[in-house]
Parts: sequence; structure tokens; C-alpha cells
Amino acid sequence: MVDLVFEIGGPQGGGIESAGQMALRVFMLKGYRVYGTREYHSNIIGKHSYFNIRVREDRALAPNLPADIVVSLDAESVFTHFNDVGEFMVYDTGVLSKDIDSIQSMSKYLKARVKEELDANGVPHTVDGVIKLLDKRGKKTVGVPLRSLLKTTAERAGVSLVSISRAINTIGMAVGLSLIGVELEHLEKAIELFFAGKQKIVKPNVIAAQVAYEYAKENFSSIHRKKMPDGPHVNPVKPRLVVSGNDIVAMGKIAGGLRVQTYYPITPAADESLYLEKFEDFPLTPEAAEKLGLERGGIVVVQTEDEISALNMAIGASLAGARAATSTSGPGVSLMAEALGYAGIIEAPVVITLYMRGGPSTGMPTRNSQSDLLTALFQGHGDLPRIVIASGDHEEAFYDAIKALNWAEKYQTPVIHLLEKAIANAMKDLFNPDLSSVVIDRGKIERNPPIPFPRFKYTEDGISPRAFLGDTVVWYTSNEHDQYGRRNEDPVERIKMQDKRLKKFETAAKEIPLEDKVTLYGDPDAKITLVGWGSVKGAALDAIEILKEEGINVNYLHLRMFMPFPSEYVRSVLEKATTVIGVEGNALAQAAQVVRMFTGFEIPHLIIKYTGRPIFVQELVDSVKHVLNTGDKKVVLSLGQ
Repeated sequence: MVDLVFEIGGPQGGGIESAGQMALRVFMLKGYRVYGTREYHSNIIGKHSYFNIRVREDRALAPNLPADIVVSLDAESVFTHFNDVGEFMVYDTGVLSKDIDSIQSMSKYLKARVKEELDANGVPHTVDGVIKLLDKRGKKTVGVPLRSLLKTTAERAGVSLVSISRAINTIGMAVGLSLIGVELEHLEKAIELFFAGKQKIVKPNVIAAQVAYEYAKENFSSIHRKKMPDGPHVNPVKPRLVVSGNDIVAMGKIAGGLRVQTYYPITPAADESLYLEKFEDFPLTPEAAEKLGLERGGIVVVQTEDEISALNMAIGASLAGARAATSTSGPGVSLMAEALGYAGIIEAPVVITLYMRGGPSTGMPTRNSQSDLLTALFQGHGDLPRIVIASGDHEEAFYDAIKALNWAEKYQTPVIHLLEKAIANAMKDLFNPDLSSVVIDRGKIERNPPIPFPRFKYTEDGISPRAFLGDTVVWYTSNEHDQYGRRNEDPVERIKMQDKRLKKFETAAKEIPLEDKVTLYGDPDAKITLVGWGSVKGAALDAIEILKEEGINVNYLHLRMFMPFPSEYVRSVLEKATTVIGVEGNALAQAAQVVRMFTGFEIPHLIIKYTGRPIFVQELVDSVKHVLNTGDKKVVLSLGQ
């Protein structure tokens, strides 16, 4: 079975993402499932970035190391990723003499670690020293004169060298693909797909690929792998997309009937709103057009002056009858605390899509984290329940975006939809979502409301009928109020109104299906249980398969809904296991704290990672075996640069 990792690194702004996206399409054309993650600094150009691509026959849900092939487009990439190399390292022969101390963009801490390792192996602090070390380790090092091949490309394309300088990424990537037996025709097609409509860019990049393949054939034929076989999806019956997490959430919101999206630009959330801006006006299907009496649909996307305004504007839109949402990250949601409380007390249906990144404060703006779970649960003062859902992959993210809009309106509450940078910026292939299963549930709407209208009427299920602004008279105050919304601090009425607000979450807990809250993967009778959430899912699913092959029977409990929490089911699963291990991407093991709070069960072993990098499959496998062998209570992961 093919399970391959392809990694390419170079300077930020040097086309690393473009190279990664083209490579993703190459492997899709070969019939494989793909998962690509990119790591980058929070600057525009110059610092190091890289793209890690996982290629599998069945599913690809998580990154992995070591990489079968590492393509290093500059000296810094060689120093940064030489320990990632599984088989091949492709490097630029023009930087062989480069000394590590001459690289200004490289972290002094990483430099110190690399120099210590090079000294221990008796090689100089140069790219040539690293190549000698890799040769000694039995790796295949492939030196390519990137500048010379770029010059050849420019001459063949009849363009200036400066105009196609970024084609160096295509040359390096192409050499790497040729070494693992990928046909040139697939790369040519991938270039055409990625740069569709930009023929001036397509032609020189295709020529760059051809030049690279010719050079590799002439110089590295002895170490070429055999032709890479076609995967099972080479001629798929179902069409496939390749999308980022940001994009698929935006698609879910469109399918879910979103009408207003507000945002203030912040990493990694902004890309979702930028995608929505591209489709503010879109054609309707014939069926929808006939039903609605319209030819086109639309979304109002507004960039506000700050996150406080973003949530307040979304609340206002929801009161006027629009399906509304806002999108933000940790520092932004911190500013939304008071507005979140306002949405809660006036029972405004609004969705907050929260993309988690490294904190506290500005922290690591472009790095991954699962550290905003407790914020999502307890943001805002007072007794303020809300629905909190976390997606574990792109498929879940699409449908969760739709469900979040439904739940917000059905239960008249803020819904916080948690995702991570690891999902937001990951590129994944997906079969087209099944829109036949999409249902729009707007909840209790009074179409002919009396004047005045008891917007907060006491009901058995805690959910009051709602009417839209302009249809009647309603008071929306941030103070405690009576059934009409008029300010009221009577103690007896306060109890009734607060109980009403709490009651609807009991209703939600009963009505929302268990499969939307939690899923147990693997053998239900396994005595070893991993517990995780969010992007842990992909690594955990692969890990339990690998461990099973080694005779270790493990299952994985994937937590999705944290409020209302599926306490009884989670407790029943954990109490059956003899060994329970929590796996999380934060320092405090926040989900483990939530499990203990809602079930009373304390997870005894923890595997955590808070470097800002995703959890890689193999490091999870190794750490699970370590816990089983040693009984250690905590393992801290650190793989990846």
C-alpha cells in the first residue's frame, strides 16, 4: 500500500505554497488521496516555510514524518529538514559552501541545535557538511544546479530570467517527483490545472518541469524508483475537490444558507471570509430559482473596524432575520466577550467560527493550537450556556458549518464552531459533499406576530417563538427582562427567565444526535482508549491501525460537542478501558479537564503537543507505545520545525 510523504521547503514568498498545491494535484491525478499542511512564519517574505504532503490510497487525514523525499530550495531548508529525510534529499548545488551562521533568517536556537548535532558527527557547519552526514546515514542526496536549470528554462521559454525566478520551485519539485517515479504528463496537467487561465505562467512552468525531468533522467537514473503505480481513484466515478479548511467551512456556510458574514482580518481566520467575498453573488440551481422566484443568491460580507463590531453587527443581522456568522481567532474572540453575553441574554442566533492558533496574546499567529477550548466554553460572564462544536477534519467542518447555523436558529443561541490552524491551512482532497442530506432548520419563527410581541415567552422546552425586526415591537436590552424584553429585575421573574434560557440547552442535549457529539473509532471492546478532538482525529485513526498491525488493540474516542456534553456515553466508554490516554494540542490538556468536569473521570495519561506544529502520525504511535511500556503520566511531543 502506498503511504508516501513529500516535503518541500524554501523561503517564504518563494512559491512554496504554489509548489505544494501543484504536487497535491499531481498525486490526485495519479489516483491517490492527499493531505497537505503548510508551515510558515508571520511575515510576508524571507523566512522559512514548507509544505508537507501525505499521499495514501484510502484516506489521508494527517501529516507524517519522516518524509520519503525532502526538496530543499535553499540552504536553510537543508539545515532545517535534514532530520526529516526518509530516503531522498534534493538540494541546490549552488549553496553547498553555505555556512549556517550566514543565514540571517534562521532561528538562533535551531542553529545551535543543528551545530551541536553536526559537531557530534564530525562534519562542518555547512550544507556540504549536512550532505556528508546524510550520505553517512545511507540517505540518497541529489544535488541539482537550480539556477542553471532556471536559466535553461528561460532560454527555452523565450522570457527573461527575472520574470520566471519563482519557477525554481517547479524545478525542485519536478526533480523530486521524477525520483519517486511520477510521470511528467501528470505534472504538466497539474500545472495547467493550478494556473488555469494564466497561460503566460503555465508555459514557462511546464518547460521548467520538462527541463527538470530531463536533468534527473540524465543524472539520477541509477537511483530512480520504479514508476509509481496508479492509485485506486485514477479514474474516479465521483469528482473530487482539493480545498483548504477555510474554504470548506465557507462552502458549508453557503450551503447552509448564510446571508451575512462579518469579520476583522486575522490569521488564520481571514481566508474564510475572503473566500466568501468571491461568491457574494452566485447563480441558483433551477430548482432553487423556481422555489424562491430568484435567479441569483447572495451573501453580505462585511469587514468591520474590529472584532467587537464584527460580532455586534452579526447579532443585528440575526435579529433582522438573516442567517449570520462571524469568523475570528483567539485575540479576536477575546474582544467579543461582552457581545457574546449580549447574544446570550437576548437569545440571538449567531455563529462564531473560531480558528485556534498559538497563544496567549498574539502568541504564534501562524502556528497550530487547541488552546481555546476553555475560552469557547466559558467566555463571557454570568451563567451563559452556548453550543460548542469542534471539527476534526474537512468533511466534518463542511457539515458542522451547516449544523452550527441550524442549531443557532433552532435553539436561539450563540454557537461557537472550533477549528484549528492545522485544519484551516491544510489542503485536502474531498469527494463532492452530498447536498441531498442538507436540511435548513430555522426553528420557531412567528410570521404574523402580535404587537407587542412576547419574544421571550416562557415555554416548556425553553425555546420561544421569535419574530424579526420590523415585523413587530420587541425590546432587546442587555439587562434582565420580562417576556416582552422590557427591563425587569423581579427576583421571581429572574428565576423563571434564567431557567427558561437554561432549559433550551436541556432540549438541545436531548435532540442533537449522539453522532454529532462523539464518535468511537476502532474496536469498541479494546482495553486501550485514546481520547482526543479536532485535528488529533487524523493522526489517531492512522495510529490505531498501525498499532493494531503490531498487535496492540486500541480505539479512539473522538470528542466533537463540548456543550452540551455527552457525559453518560463518554463515561461509559472510558470506564470500560483499562488504559485511557488523552491526546491534545495544548499544554493544559483542556479537553481532559472538560471530561473530568462533566463525567468525573480523570484521564490518567496524557500525550500533549504545544509547539504550534501538528501531531504527526509516527510520533503519536511511538508515544502511545512509550506510555504503555513505562506508565508515564505525561508525554510532551516536539517533532517538526
